[in-house]
Amino acid sequence: MEAEMEGLTASLCVLDTNGISKTEFAQNENFSIALTFQNNIGENIKIKNEYLNGESVMIVEGVADGLNHGKPYTSVSCEFVGNPNMEIPPGGSYVVSSPWVLQEGIRTIGLVCKGESNEYLAVGSYRVIVSLDFIMEMGDKTISVEGGNELGLGFDIM
Repeated sequence: MEAEMEGLTASLCVLDTNGISKTEFAQNENFSIALTFQNNIGENIKIKNEYLNGESVMIVEGVADGLNHGKPYTSVSCEFVGNPNMEIPPGGSYVVSSPWVLQEGIRTIGLVCKGESNEYLAVGSYRVIVSLDFIMEMGDKTISVEGGNELGLGFDIM
């Protein structure tokens, strides 16, 4: 699933423990949710990390009941060193990824942290929702990307 805005492409996928994008998982199979921003212009783009604290960023809901099952990460910026922005160089990308269940060998990527584990999801259909409302900086310009932009991706636990 992809969305384009202001020289930036956002893509969302659900990955198995080998990093392969899938939409069907076995019961008690772990997965990660990954959000990637691709810079398609010739200057740096910065997105402030506060964006990831938003209530509607990487939420998992049940399709049948609309129940919110939470996020794959616990907090933002608990271990970063340096600039607290998601900085994307020209032509480059920035990935935010976190496993659903804490498991050795699977780590978070980007400015997100996972201090507590989620429970495995029950058999059923789910949807990951990512709001794309944020403020980004391009050179000396500040651009507000807002207005209900959203990515949604369905997946099933079999």
